[in-house]
Amino acid sequence: MLLDRFQTPLLLAPMEGITDRVFRRLVCGLGGVGGACTEFIRVTVAPVPRRVIARELGESVPGVPVAAQLMAAEPTHVAASAANSTAAGASWIDLNFGCPAPTVFGHCAGSALLADPGRLAAIVRAARSGTALPVSAKVRAGINDPARLEDCVLAAAEAGAALVTIHGRLRRQSYAEPATWAWIARAVAALRPLGVAVCGNGSIECAADATRMRAETGCDLVMVGRAALADPWIFRQIAGGPPATPAEVAAFARAYHVAVATDAGQGTATAGHARALSKLKQWVKYLRAGDLFRDDPDGRQQLLRCPDAAIILADLDRRADDRASQPA
Repeated sequence: MLLDRFQTPLLLAPMEGITDRVFRRLVCGLGGVGGACTEFIRVTVAPVPRRVIARELGESVPGVPVAAQLMAAEPTHVAASAANSTAAGASWIDLNFGCPAPTVFGHCAGSALLADPGRLAAIVRAARSGTALPVSAKVRAGINDPARLEDCVLAAAEAGAALVTIHGRLRRQSYAEPATWAWIARAVAALRPLGVAVCGNGSIECAADATRMRAETGCDLVMVGRAALADPWIFRQIAGGPPATPAEVAAFARAYHVAVATDAGQGTATAGHARALSKLKQWVKYLRAGDLFRDDPDGRQQLLRCPDAAIILADLDRRADDRASQPA
C-alpha cells in the first residue's frame, strides 16, 4: 500500500517555483515529512525523458519517498512518462489535476480536467499502465463549484489511483480565501468504501491545524504547502517535535543559499549566485519560523530590497542572536 511508504501522515505539497529539488531536500531533512512530490512536470508532445525526471527528483533523503508529479491534458505519452519516472527512481507517480494557473488551464491541463472526469480517468489509467508503482491524483474541489467533486474523485479511484489528494478550494478561488474542509470530508465519504486513501490539503497554518483537519474530515494524510515555506519545521512540530530555534533558522538560510548557488544545472557561477539571491529573498518574504522579525516589522522589506546575499545572511544571524538573548 502507498500509505505504508510514509513514516508520518504528512506530505510536503508540490508548489511550482518553490518546492524545487533543493528546497524539498532541505525541508525533508528537518524531520517529520512523510513524503513529497516534485514540482509538476509537463507531459506534452512526447514522453518526458528519464534524465529530466531524475533531475527534478534530485538527491533523495533517506526515509522520505518522493513522487514524480506529471501533468498532462491527454493520456498520450503519460504511460511512457510514468515508465521513465519509475526508471528515474520515483517512489510513486502523482498526477496533477488541480493547478489553477491560467496558462495551464487554457491548455486544458491541471484543474481544467475537473470538467471532464472521463478524460481524467483516462490519464490515471494511462499512468497505471506504464508503471508498477502506485499512482495518486491531486485535485481541487471543482472549477467554479464543487458539484462534480464526487465524480472526479471516484473517476480517479476507479481508474486505479491508490490515493487522492484534495485541495479544499475551487479553481476560481484565490489562496487568500480559506479552504473548505467539508469538501475534503465529502471526498473521504466517497472514497472510503473503495478503500482509497485521501490526503487533505489547504489552510494548514500551524501544527494544530493538521491534527484538526484529520479529526474533522477523516482524511488519512495531510499535505502542507505555503505554511512549509513560512516555517519548514512545521512538519517536525506536527509530528510532536519542537519549533525551530532562531539559530536553526539562520543556519537554514545559509544552507539554502549555498545549495541553490551550487546546484548542478544552474549554468555559470554568476547565474547560480543570482538565482540563490532570488530564492533566498523569496523565502525571507514568507519566513515566519524563529520569529526573527517580531520587533522589526519593516526589517523584512529592507532585506527584500538588498542586492547582496551576504548582507541578508549576516542580518539573519544578528536577528537570531538577538532573539536567543531575549526571554521567551
